[in-house]
Amino acid sequence: MSTTGRYYYRDRRSGRTFCIEPIADRTQKVDDLRWTNGGIDPVQGGAIREEESVITPENGFVNIAHLPPGVSPDGHIEQLLRGGVEAGEG
Repeated sequence: MSTTGRYYYRDRRSGRTFCIEPIADRTQKVDDLRWTNGGIDPVQGGAIREEESVITPENGFVNIAHLPPGVSPDGHIEQLLRGGVEAGEG
């Protein structure tokens, strides 16, 4: 996992690769490596702003899902692989 919280999940059976990015606007970027949450405490890793996401159609991503808070990205991917959820839901 990177300092932004971005990570990749590759399913060995299907060969599909998923990119996961936690998106949040609560943090403030100080520089390329440091974030704060309004100046109270530094934020370690965590999330990126939506406008800095690499998960875009322009970058070749399809079936982009936006999950609500509290939904596990790994659990969502497992449901996709089992066929229990449409790829664009969430």
